[in-house]
Amino acid sequence: MSDPYEVLGVDPQSGDAEIRRRYLELVRRHPPDQEPERFAAIREAYGQLRDPVVRLKSRLFPLETSDTMDAILAEMERRLRSARIPMKTLLSLAE
Repeated sequence: MSDPYEVLGVDPQSGDAEIRRRYLELVRRHPPDQEPERFAAIREAYGQLRDPVVRLKSRLFPLETSDTMDAILAEMERRLRSARIPMKTLLSLAE
């Protein structure tokens, strides 16, 4: 599976409005009747990024099928120590 940020051409720090704007732009540019594979990839990428909570979880805890539990824990520790999560996102998790 390809990176949804690359498929949509947005920065991982992009907000909901920017992700949606880019999604709509790409859907208009690549209609399903003309480019069904590209359209499907765009829809799948947007599906992964449209929910901010799911987006945050996938950024904090990406899983690779070949990772061991120790490797996953070490990677999570490294990411959490260096991660800067916007206050708005943290507060939305409490709701």
